[in-house]
Parts: sequence; C-alpha cells; structure tokens
Amino acid sequence: MTYNDALNYLDSLNIFGIKPGLERINLLMEKLNFPQKNYKTIHVTGTNGKGSVCAMLAEILKLDGCKVGLFTSPHLESYCERMKINGENISENDFAAMIETVKNCGVQATHFEVLTAAAFEYFSIRQVEIAVIEVGLGGLYDSTNVITPEISIITNVSLEHENILGNLENIARNKAGIIKKNIPVVTAATSEPLKIIREVAKQNNSALYEVTEPAEIEINLLGEYQKINAAVAIQAAKLLNIDENTIRAGLKKVEWAGRFEILNGVIIDGAHNPHGAAALRESLDKNFQTGKRIWIFGALADKNFDEMIEILFRADDFVIVTPPNSERAATVKILCESLTERGIKNIGVEKLSDAVKMLKETAGEVKIIAGSLYLIGAARKFFY
Repeated sequence: MTYNDALNYLDSLNIFGIKPGLERINLLMEKLNFPQKNYKTIHVTGTNGKGSVCAMLAEILKLDGCKVGLFTSPHLESYCERMKINGENISENDFAAMIETVKNCGVQATHFEVLTAAAFEYFSIRQVEIAVIEVGLGGLYDSTNVITPEISIITNVSLEHENILGNLENIARNKAGIIKKNIPVVTAATSEPLKIIREVAKQNNSALYEVTEPAEIEINLLGEYQKINAAVAIQAAKLLNIDENTIRAGLKKVEWAGRFEILNGVIIDGAHNPHGAAALRESLDKNFQTGKRIWIFGALADKNFDEMIEILFRADDFVIVTPPNSERAATVKILCESLTERGIKNIGVEKLSDAVKMLKETAGEVKIIAGSLYLIGAARKFFY
C-alpha cells in the first residue's frame, strides 16, 4: 500500500461517519495483540486546548529523556502530522504500512478508529516509552478510550458537537468518561462541568487536581489562552515527577502550529467554536488593541458560527468569507448573511487562493485567518 492508497482507503471509510462505541476498536486491539499496553500513556480531552497541552507535555517528556509518541487530530496539512515520535512526523511509507496492517485485520472500522489503531501499533513497533494521546471526540466512547493512562487530563468543557454529545451536562459526563479508577485527573474546567468531573473522579477514587490560575512562565506559543493550557501541562508534569527546570525548558521550546501562530505578519488561529473564538478575541484585544482588522473567516456548518461571529468581530472589522476544505463547511452565503445582519462589512470568496490574495492587498494593520482548522491548514502554505 502506498501513501496515496492509504489516503484513498481512509477517504472510503468516511461514508460510515462517526459511530461512537468501543466494540470495533477493542476488536482491532485484540487482533493487533493490544499494542497500547506496551508503553505508558497520558490521555487528554477537552473542548479546546487539548492539542496544545499534548504538544507541551510531549516536549517536556522528550527533554526529560523519554522516547515520546504523540497522537493528535485533526491534521493541518498532512496525515503524517497525527503521529509523531520525539517531535518527528511518521514517514509516508510508515503511515501507509500502519494503515495496511490495520486494514488487514478485517474489522469494519471507522476512519478515526483505523487511525487510532495505526497510531497505537506504530508506537508499539517503535518502542516508545510513553505516548500522549488526544481524544478525537468526547471521551467515554472515543476510540482512544481503550488505554489505562498514567494521568487523565480534561482541559475544559463547553458546548460542542451538540448533535452527537447533547447538552453541556452530557458533554461533561462524556469527557469525564476518560477518568479511570485510581488514576489522577488534571482539569481546568469550571462551573457545572467541574462539578461533574469532581463527582466522576470521586466515584473512581481518582485524585483530582484543579487548575485555576494561568501559568506566568515563558511559553513558546503565543495567545493568552496558552497560559492556562501551560498550567495544566505543568501540573501533569509535576505528577510525573519531572523537575521544574525541564518543565520550563519544554515550554520554551514547544511548537504547535495554527494556534495564534504568526506567519509573515498574518495571525493564524484554529478558533473553531465559541470558546475558541473567545480565547482568540481576548488575545487580539490584549496584544493588538488598535489597528484595523482584516479577516479570512470560514466555519463548519455544525459549529455555532453565529455565536462565533458575535464574539470574534468588532464593528469596524472587514471579513473575507471563504469555505473551509470540508464537506461540512458552512456556505459562504450563510456566513455573509450572518455578518451582514450584525453590520460587519464582508465579502464572499469561494476560492481560498483568491481570499488570500485579497487579504494581502487589503489595507489593515492586523490580519487574521480563523474559524476552522480545515481552513487554516489549507491557508498556512500561502504564508511560509
């Protein structure tokens, strides 16, 4: 199987959609001889910040001398970004080999289940000592939830994927589903979700570490929201008995693309839901208080894009609307209508390349691309 064969096979699995449940992934693990048991793991879920926390912990663990696997999603430009060892992406050849191995198990699994199994197998073959595993969706029924980690992390909880996960209480309980008996839990969740996490942690006799204050420490990631993510990573690292100097060094070196990333003067941020939009707006207002803001914006139809628009944009902003590279993309028309209803100047552009050209040519002191990870993943290549 070539890399392109692997991508075509994964694309063919999209017709099955999202099917929460652990039956298929458990069967895959059995056929692969339970590769996830051959190394330690850290399990990370949350509405926002989970990828950043994963990246921080992977860098800290690497500097502590570990051989570290990192499994995250979605990717920005290449599937190989999803599986890393000590910061290096899996090669296209190895990726294809892992997908072929999982395919040959003969289990009718979903797209994400195949990727999860491939990552677990890859980390086992390459003999990592510990792997940082990001949940794909929710927690309780996510295919990554076949591990027994050293630490469970729930970054935060807000409304997302309501069509699948339900109301806020159900979302919190779903994310709390990664909590395992006698395994410590770290969270920066607040209000009602925190109450539910406390309840589930108590039921499982799991020590709960609540992070309430942002870390005032040097972080090689921009964005005010990274301070609370860093505080979560620091607490987890301390539970792993990693010394403070190593933690500080890791946070100074960590890289995580598409999160308040500035490329050639353009801010690129994967704010893809209201909580992420609020975090981006806070960072912009703190670091770029003045200056006209010009945006490229696109969102998925299953996100609360009306609320995102309310949060993100100021009255004098100018927004170039273009669709993310996803079959779930909200149409340019509906996003432009939402912006116009709020009195925000906008223009719709169907092709991203045209939107980028317009962004570059439009006068403004602050230029931002945001709204969907699928959008920023495709946009980053224009600004290297």
